[in-house]
Amino acid sequence: MEESYKTDVLIIGGGPAGMLSGIYLDRLGVSSIVVERQLAISEHPKAHELSARSIEILYQLGFSMEELKAEASSYEDASRILFGHTIKDILGEIDLQADGNDAKYRKHLAAAEPYLNLSQTELEKIMRRRLKACRHSSLWIGHQWEGMQEQEAGVQSEILDLNKDRRIQVNSKFVICADGAGSRSRRTLGINMLGEDKIDDFISVYFKHNLREYLIKPAKLFWIMNPAAPGTFIAHHIEKRWVYHFPIYTPYEKKEQFTEPVLKQRILTALGDETIPIELSSISFWRMTCQIAETFRKGRAFLVGDAAHRFPPTGGLGMNSGIGDVQNLCWKLALVINDQAGDSLLDSYEAERRPVVELNSEESLHNYFKIWDVPRSMGLDPRAMKWQAMLLNSRFVQLFPKRWISTLLSKVYTMLSRRILSIHDDAKLRSKVKKAIKDQTDHFDRIGLDLGYFYEDGAIVKSFSPDLPKQTVSHYEPSLEPGARFPHFWWYDQKEKKSSHEWLHPTKFSLLCSKTGKAWWKAHSTQLSEKTKSLVQVLVIEDQWNSNPAMTTAETFYPIDKVPLLLIRPDGQIAWRPESLAVDLTAVFNQLIPFS
Repeated sequence: MEESYKTDVLIIGGGPAGMLSGIYLDRLGVSSIVVERQLAISEHPKAHELSARSIEILYQLGFSMEELKAEASSYEDASRILFGHTIKDILGEIDLQADGNDAKYRKHLAAAEPYLNLSQTELEKIMRRRLKACRHSSLWIGHQWEGMQEQEAGVQSEILDLNKDRRIQVNSKFVICADGAGSRSRRTLGINMLGEDKIDDFISVYFKHNLREYLIKPAKLFWIMNPAAPGTFIAHHIEKRWVYHFPIYTPYEKKEQFTEPVLKQRILTALGDETIPIELSSISFWRMTCQIAETFRKGRAFLVGDAAHRFPPTGGLGMNSGIGDVQNLCWKLALVINDQAGDSLLDSYEAERRPVVELNSEESLHNYFKIWDVPRSMGLDPRAMKWQAMLLNSRFVQLFPKRWISTLLSKVYTMLSRRILSIHDDAKLRSKVKKAIKDQTDHFDRIGLDLGYFYEDGAIVKSFSPDLPKQTVSHYEPSLEPGARFPHFWWYDQKEKKSSHEWLHPTKFSLLCSKTGKAWWKAHSTQLSEKTKSLVQVLVIEDQWNSNPAMTTAETFYPIDKVPLLLIRPDGQIAWRPESLAVDLTAVFNQLIPFS
């Protein structure tokens, strides 16, 4: 007899988006089961950037900076990106701490470090520990999702327990599809991906070694402009984990050509030291795409993370976009499951997240093509790598002895390397390359994308005449407009320094108000049901301005005398800012948490 289980939400996939969904729902008191096919977390590193906003979200869910930093790069390493002929011959750099750039992050963030260079594999280990400790959420490792059928009051899913070769039936109210870029659940739902399905193919080689002593300067990324071994080193941790990426040009080049000895020699060439005793741990072939699902919802199933969108890793926006998806969706699911809002609230998930994801997708693709401006500034044509692959693998060239081809390539590489290394002595060329590198800053400095996105349509009450700040990729302006992230600033509770984000509640709306606003709320909240009022915590913060000298800096973007009421959602985005107190409170909450 087939075993049967019930849960509020079934989560397909135990990667970052899937596990975080379980952790968040547990915090909201909602039951969930996360099914993950793989028994162990893959050691081969994938994503490595944890953005400012993602850190805030993890903070809200109880993660500590200490546990996140334990296996991350040092902040100094994580703030530098180098460009060189090898890691021993640096041609230029981007330093995110230089010229006061670091100050803008610290001004707008409560976290001790504004971003982390942390391997996805290490983050997943942290998440697994936390998920296993949850009261309402369970992690089923070695369980494969097989299919689902939507019914009137929920979804019936078939799960294969790979540990015992048995089938299990799971009945849930909703399903979250978080099973990655190749999502089986998305295909089963019949949801197509829109956009470019092949930009380039890549090889990713993982090796463990402490390269600290070999580096001229530490960094998290090393873009190697060596004609014999062009590629990118990602230092997930300089003392422990390295990945070397480079494009391969299929169908001219075959995976079988890139044997372990070939890859090891190429890495040593790019490192600039043939004596380094590296050993390869794993090799992965992957395809860069830029696609977004045609819909993020079908019935009671929702796509999050890579199942909903997959785009180039240039900019580190993929995993972080998935974390944002989870934060947006889970609190809404909790309200609907607890009969505190109607199903139509869930439509706001895609309405809010799709524009953000589209912007992140566009920026990632832009970064990928723009990075090629650096070799162009050196007089190199990026297309030459593809031409080389076509030529070397042509039938005509393969008629010649391999030693002839090898000798010719060596001469060509030497000539091109001389051109690149002449940058050190050619002031005009050096200036051109330096400018091309500086123009890449938005690729890595993205506070505006991380913190400045707005939800323009969805579970918010829009202003009649919104005063939206002009955000750019690398510039963030705090705002009190509905749809914006509630700004961080410091205040003091007696002598204890606290963030304004500590006023917010992960499971309730937070109503920040002046004394006038509190009196208005007390008089008018009688219009609301007790169920709705229970979703709101009321905080009078006017006294903080009167008694706290540190608050003067906050007054520039939070004039409490002009904003007597400010309603903030559980995800930290502003829900409502009344333009006057002559407003129908019932209509406001019907728009925010509709019951239809």
